[in-house]
Formats: sequence, C-alpha cells, structure tokens
Amino acid sequence: MKKQLSSIDLQYLVKELQALKDSRIDKIYQPEKELIVFSLYKTNAGKKLLRIDIGKSIFIAEEKEDYEEILGFGQFLRKHIDGYFLTEIEQIKPERIIKITFKAKEEKKFLYVELFGKGNAILCDEHNVIMNALEHHEFRERSVKPRLKYVYPMMNYNLFGLKEEDLALLLKNSKKDSLVTSLATELGLGGLYSEEACLLSNIDKNINPKNIDEKQTQLITNSIKKITNKKIDAKAVFDENHNVIDVIPFDFEFYKNNQKKPFPTFSEAVSYFYSQFKEIKETAFDRKLKELQRITENQKQTIEQLRKEEHETRQKAEAIYQNYQLIKEIIDELNKASKKHSWKEIKEKLKNHKTIKEVNEKDRKVVVEI
Repeated sequence: MKKQLSSIDLQYLVKELQALKDSRIDKIYQPEKELIVFSLYKTNAGKKLLRIDIGKSIFIAEEKEDYEEILGFGQFLRKHIDGYFLTEIEQIKPERIIKITFKAKEEKKFLYVELFGKGNAILCDEHNVIMNALEHHEFRERSVKPRLKYVYPMMNYNLFGLKEEDLALLLKNSKKDSLVTSLATELGLGGLYSEEACLLSNIDKNINPKNIDEKQTQLITNSIKKITNKKIDAKAVFDENHNVIDVIPFDFEFYKNNQKKPFPTFSEAVSYFYSQFKEIKETAFDRKLKELQRITENQKQTIEQLRKEEHETRQKAEAIYQNYQLIKEIIDELNKASKKHSWKEIKEKLKNHKTIKEVNEKDRKVVVEI
C-alpha cells in the first residue's frame, strides 16, 4: 500500500485543488487525531469536502461521513478560521508541504499541512508566527511551537526546476549505492518516480550514481522534466489478484502490464485508493480510543491556555513588584482623599494624571499605567 503521497503527487493534486479557491469554510471536523475535514461552500459550485489525512494525503472527498467528534485542534481551527474564505492553496516546492491561505476581510491566516514523516498541521497568523499546531516538536534544525516563526526543512535541490549541473553534482557526491535510491532519497523523487525515471532514461537503476556520465545525466534530467509536466490522466493500479496497490496521476511505464481503473480527476483516484483500506466496522476499542484521543487533545488545549495565563499573570505580578512603592503611595493618597472628597470629585481632580489613567467611581477602582 502507498503510505504517503510524494512531492510530485502533490504537485498534480494541487492543480486540481485550485477549484476550491474562493470557497467559504462552512464547517471544520476533526473526528480523529490524524484526520481534518473542511466543509467548503462556493457560489455556483455548492459544497465540497477537503479531506486531510495528516502525514498521508490530501484530496477532495466525494461523500460526507458522520463526523460526530471534534478533537482539540479542530476546535482551535473552528475558533480562529471558521467562516473564513480559502483564497489560495499551494505546494511549498519541492517539499511535501501544502500551504492554505484563509482570509476574512483584511485578516489572513495560513494552514501548513506537512505530509512527510508522521505529518503535522500548523496554523499561523499573517506574520507566519505559529498560533498552534497539531503536534508540538523540538527538532535540531527547527521548533514547531506557538509564538515561534514557522520554519520548514528544505531539500538541497528542487526537482521541479532541476538543472543538469545540479543533478551531476548530486550524483557525484551521492552516499547511496544505486541510482534509483539516490534519486528517491537525495533528490526527493520518491521510489516510484525514481523507478520511472530510470525506465524512461533506459539506464540500469542499480548502477552506482557516481558512475553516471554526462549523457546519462542529461537523459535523467529530461525524464524528470517529462514526469513533472505530464497531463493528468489518473488511474488506480491493481495487482494480478485484483487488489488495488497504487494510484497514479498518469500512465507509468513501470505499471504497463498492470490492470488499471481510470478516474476523471487525480483527487477522485486518490480518494478511491485510500477508501479501499478503511476498516469495515468500527469496534468498541476504536470508539474508546477516539474518545481518549479527544480527551487528550482537549487537555492539551487546556494546559496550553493555562500556561499562557500563567505567563501573563507572572508578568503582571513582576510589574507590580517592581513598582510596589509607587502603587503603595497612590493607594495611600487615594485613601486619604476619599475621607475628604467624593469619588466623583476625585475622578475630576485626576483628569490627565500621568500615572492614573482611569477612575471607576462606582466600584471605587483606578487603572494605573506602570
């Protein structure tokens, strides 16, 4: 089974996902930790479902399931972008990252969907500062946590604008034993597309990448350009036992002998492919696990909010401590004044005061700027 979509798969999907632009968020669901679904409405087009399987796939879902639960991150998204318009959806090339721009009036927010590793979903403000993420991480090269700038890992070479000299340098310095492995991992082409590039170039995939000559480098570069510029002709691929084994945006030389099922769009093919691996029936254990995931996510949100409140309270306490003498003097003077004057008179006398900015005569409170 194809566990994750490749960077090239995403390129073709994003072309089709442009149909969602200018749609308004009607509802946001997160029934499982790794699943986020946007119900979107667009004038003259109706409703569409954008399904995001974290770390795995993203596509337009055709059928709405019963999404009864919404976990913590889904609740956070509802709070901050519900009712927003989806104005842009793009791939951060050559990475397996989708950037979705949401807008309401003049306010923008960005949702980054990472489809590599275990995956992640990160909501950022208009300055690309992380508001919250499905998973908080501390990596050697970057941190994914609230109030930090969003930073993503980058490949050394962009396979979508690959030059012959760049490929030659990559292969010359390769640490892999075979061409196909080098293309798949060091260039980020992915296993299937690396196999296809070798077949189209008519080069032995097991050759040591350091032994690739200038002519072969040119052939491989041209093959990759062909692969990344094909017209979409989506298909699901089956093995000899009629089991679905893959989904492809166009015909592959690698699968020339396999039975295939055509689809009008790549998104529909991807949706069909992943639907073949759903559980037939949800067990009591599955339901309990979902409930525990929901509780855990809610607790994470609560802890994050309490930490924020603790930080703010600590800052206030430190400000009061540092200005204790000034505040004490103000309180003493107010106590003396209140014995001789009404609070209405005190309020009048304190107009344009440098430190006391507001007087609430009803509750006998003052606002002090320190």
